[in-house]
Amino acid sequence: MTTYDELRKQNPTINIQQITDATFKNYGQVYTQYDVSELNTFMDQVAIPSDTNLYVPSNPAMEAIPVVQEIGRDIFGGLPIEAGECAGHADALTAFEYHQGSELNVFMSPVVMVLGKRGQMHDGQFELSDAAYFYVPAGSVIEFFSDTLHYTPCEVTSDGFKFIVMLIKGSNQPLPSDFHSDNPLLVKTNKFQFVHTSRQDKIAQGIHAGLNGELVHVKPVTM
Repeated sequence: MTTYDELRKQNPTINIQQITDATFKNYGQVYTQYDVSELNTFMDQVAIPSDTNLYVPSNPAMEAIPVVQEIGRDIFGGLPIEAGECAGHADALTAFEYHQGSELNVFMSPVVMVLGKRGQMHDGQFELSDAAYFYVPAGSVIEFFSDTLHYTPCEVTSDGFKFIVMLIKGSNQPLPSDFHSDNPLLVKTNKFQFVHTSRQDKIAQGIHAGLNGELVHVKPVTM
């Protein structure tokens, strides 16, 4: 039985699709031409935290790896880019975000990505029943389109997840203290986010409450 089959067996009430399915083309593009072995070696040094999630928007050592620059040229078309590591644990989607410009992820662990489209938002609200679930195998290189809503993946195994995030340079960095915007979803540079109504901690920080419906928890497989 494959990991995907086991995942489906563990989560019979969730329609977990695959990135090879035609429906995924609405959300992103899968690339198979890149040799990411050097990135895998680099990420072997990154430990998965047990009690928090790690995200580094820009890691100069990673950005110097040739394949990162190659992907950056191909996908971001000459724009300055940043690349950093993300690792941790999660079993449910509690927020969505999007950026102006695609996000490119290289996955070192299998994950389930919970995705939506900006066009499914109405008056700043999104219903979780409209979200789509996709199994992403380890080793996948995926561009998520600018209008694709996404956030922290759900882990497929209890070991957690580990992947690389590439964005236009400056994304997810703190905004200047004197910066003003009337967009209630803007929380950091080029980071537009809204959270589930259960995330009272984030709502207290001023993050927009716009994700509604029952949280869906993905049960990890036993390896």
